[in-house]
Amino acid sequence: MYLKYEIKNKKLKELAERKAEEFKIDVDELIWRYVNRGLMEDSFDRDQLEELHSEEELKEINEALGLD
Repeated sequence: MYLKYEIKNKKLKELAERKAEEFKIDVDELIWRYVNRGLMEDSFDRDQLEELHSEEELKEINEALGLD
């Protein structure tokens, strides 16, 4: 299956790019890992999963999206 997507929110796009670079994967793989988490089991390594759901990471995502 091929899906075409575009991250329109500049801050969210930059966040995804930084996270992909940090994990040494491309943005597409990062996005698919998030999609797969919803479809199946968590596909992240345990350390990555814990880091992505840490208080600091969630705060950074909220700030990027402009959420309180």
